[in-house]
Amino acid sequence: MANGIVVGSATSPLAPSKSSISSLYVLKAILAFSIVSGHCPLGAVPWLQIPGLYVDLFFAITGYFLYSSDFGKFSSRVRKSIKKIIPIIILLQVIYYLIAPFPLESIFKIYWVYFRWIVLGFVHFTTGPLWYMNALLYGLLFLWGYVKVFKGRHVSILMILPVLWTAWTLIRYFVFHESMDSIFQFNFFTRAVPFLAMGYWIRSKEEVLLKRNWLTLYLLLVLASGLEYALSGAATGGGAPFSFLASMPLPFALFMLTITHKEYGRETLIESIGARYSGTIYYVHQAIILLWKGINPSCPSLRSLYEQGGALFVFFLSLLIAILVEQVMKLFKKSSLPGKN
Repeated sequence: MANGIVVGSATSPLAPSKSSISSLYVLKAILAFSIVSGHCPLGAVPWLQIPGLYVDLFFAITGYFLYSSDFGKFSSRVRKSIKKIIPIIILLQVIYYLIAPFPLESIFKIYWVYFRWIVLGFVHFTTGPLWYMNALLYGLLFLWGYVKVFKGRHVSILMILPVLWTAWTLIRYFVFHESMDSIFQFNFFTRAVPFLAMGYWIRSKEEVLLKRNWLTLYLLLVLASGLEYALSGAATGGGAPFSFLASMPLPFALFMLTITHKEYGRETLIESIGARYSGTIYYVHQAIILLWKGINPSCPSLRSLYEQGGALFVFFLSLLIAILVEQVMKLFKKSSLPGKN
């Protein structure tokens, strides 16, 4: 929704200020389009996937802006974030249930659904935004508790969690002969927590980290992770290509490369989209996809349009809705000011 988390967070709707990190807003806009293009076709339109560009970087951006050496300020930022996340989760639950209802009675018949609630939250699995918001909520609570208990130390340890998850998927595949895909990959512990911790830790060590040549490091990691995928794919007959480097080191390097050039994209349209609309684009794009797919069977021309460049149209429609939401919010705030009737 237009009311995101904290200033500069993954879903902040605020226009970038002169002191903001423009490159992170550009990254958010690119992330938003990348996610849309991953959920619907681009057809004949070329799109090159950027190595390390994962939705998890939204968590990292949030963690970056949450950081403070003062635990009181950090707690205040977490609290403000949570207060804004919960209404968004409730609203999205209602919207997506109306668009794509799921049988409520089944939740009382499947025993493991209760464990799923603990790990994933109450997620509507035909959509993306709800798993992300639940993971963000759980991740914020976990990170707050972790920072409090360890007094801000040992946060970097949490960044190993995606690597451990990759190792577990390999055990499932090779030992138990199960698919590497799992519904539990959308959990808060191996997605939100490590990347929130990543952003938090980078901000705390930023001065030292920025002394390194991150372009060179990023390119080396791209090559090394590509080699990992190639070798693992060949070793498993293409059945289970994987990369430990791609699970955390690669997105880490991409994030560092982004903040190495903080002025990049300042006062551009893409910066504005990332700063003001990326959150709403992420929230509503699945709703547009579901509605469009519902119309496709009875409208061949729309189906053809979707197949040839659905990602572009969905992104544009999501952007229009985001702009509309922002304007409505502005009118609402204006009408609620003292003396306005």
